[in-house]
Amino acid sequence: MQASNLEIIKLNNLKLAAKIISEQLKNGVHLGKRVGTGAEFEQYRYYEPGDDPKRIDWKYFSRSGKHMIKESPSESHLHVRVMLDLSGSMNYEENGIKRLGYAKNLLASLAYLAHQQGDSLSYFTCQDGKVEQKVAVSPKAFQRILYFLEGEKAEGTMPVVKKDFPVLKSRQKELIILVSDFLQKENEWLDIVEQMRHPKKEIVLFQILGEQEMKFDLKGNFKFHDLESNRSVILDGKAIEKNYNVSISNYLSEFKQYLILPQVHLFQVRFSDPIAGVINRFLTERSLY
Repeated sequence: MQASNLEIIKLNNLKLAAKIISEQLKNGVHLGKRVGTGAEFEQYRYYEPGDDPKRIDWKYFSRSGKHMIKESPSESHLHVRVMLDLSGSMNYEENGIKRLGYAKNLLASLAYLAHQQGDSLSYFTCQDGKVEQKVAVSPKAFQRILYFLEGEKAEGTMPVVKKDFPVLKSRQKELIILVSDFLQKENEWLDIVEQMRHPKKEIVLFQILGEQEMKFDLKGNFKFHDLESNRSVILDGKAIEKNYNVSISNYLSEFKQYLILPQVHLFQVRFSDPIAGVINRFLTERSLY
């Protein structure tokens, strides 16, 4: 019997939770197929400065006059950059599960998988209008990521005004995994994604939302508290239900539509979705990219 999200989060031990979640996945999973210099031929690509000239297929050159290199599947290492939204709305909670707790366990599990297969790791946070690197690539990066994740607290907000984040604009080949609710007042999260985009990068976004955030259906008077501005207002649930549900449905649909971009993949996740199932879905779909 698989442990529930609530049971996993209540362990309050990210390393143990990551191991449990990884055991719930199929054997032999990887963050994706790589391309390198293995024995099995897969495709040609043009020779680029810096490539070993010995890899040029000279027989192909004699026929075509083109300098081409054979590529094939291999277990070449990948750089995985994991990123966590720490704005106040990550404190949202439903049925004993806090969004931040779900996000921490999801990221820890993905980092564990990357660590197990020898990928390099780095860790960044988004908070109060800043994107900060907290863990650089090193042999102990996974352990340091767990250390920081354990103590992370969510507060503040992302600025509406568009900001420039040079740290997001690297041109190295990497897999970027960003976990957030992606709730925005303007286009602040879309701006961040746009700054990260590059042909060498693959960007995977996990949007974590509660059941009542995605479809509000509570009756009675409720005190609604904005976790980022700390303002509160009392409203009748029935009176706001229709307008809220139309607005959130439109937003989620438009957000998803905007992110239909090369090398960008969005996974919209509910609190009730088993973390192992979410990762399995990501790994399965990524193998098809």
